[in-house]
Amino acid sequence: MTVSDIRRIFAGRSVIVVFVLLVGPLVVGAIDNDFMTPLALPGYVALSLGSSIGNQLFPNFALWVYWAPFLVGSYAVSVVVGGIHRHIRQ
Repeated sequence: MTVSDIRRIFAGRSVIVVFVLLVGPLVVGAIDNDFMTPLALPGYVALSLGSSIGNQLFPNFALWVYWAPFLVGSYAVSVVVGGIHRHIRQ
């Protein structure tokens, strides 16, 4: 396994595309609700589930605090999906 392979696993095109598809529409919709589209649904569901679980565990935190775990979780999902895509293409 070379450095190039590791870079492709963690920051390849497929990882970036999946991450942008999960996070992009939700961020744009959070900025202005007029731009909320059905493309934001997977990210919105993940953020809602994470926020509800986080609110049960840590009720004193504001909801904006859960964006960081959402972004990390979205990146993890993107790496897994990108790895599966890379494995299938080889």
